[in-house]
Amino acid sequence: MLKAISSYTFKNPSRLQVDRTSDGSKSVYGQQVNGMNYFLDKKNVGISDRSRDSVIDNVVKVERGERSEINAHQREVVGFARDAFESFSKGNVRQGSVEAAGSVLNAAGSVFKSTYTQTPHEKQGIHPW
Repeated sequence: MLKAISSYTFKNPSRLQVDRTSDGSKSVYGQQVNGMNYFLDKKNVGISDRSRDSVIDNVVKVERGERSEINAHQREVVGFARDAFESFSKGNVRQGSVEAAGSVLNAAGSVFKSTYTQTPHEKQGIHPW
């Protein structure tokens, strides 16, 4: 896990909500969300309400086995790309750059994890062949 300080006080209330959901996650996705959320809060990078809600939904569903980590990453690609477009259109280059990077990193995570991660159905013993 990337989160280094358990007594850290979050500056951004939305990031605190993400932390409360992702802290202690057993999935790799949840642990990655937790560490990146901590890092971005330390750097004073915000998160839109839409993305906050999407990330929380993804963490909860991945932890329950209702959504694959691959699909969670794919959903974040779209959400962060939308946020980046909105930030750039408002002239907020720093925020938009971070969101665009988040979209790219989630795309890469989806592709990489697709090479070794079982889908929820495969975890239940239902294989595609």
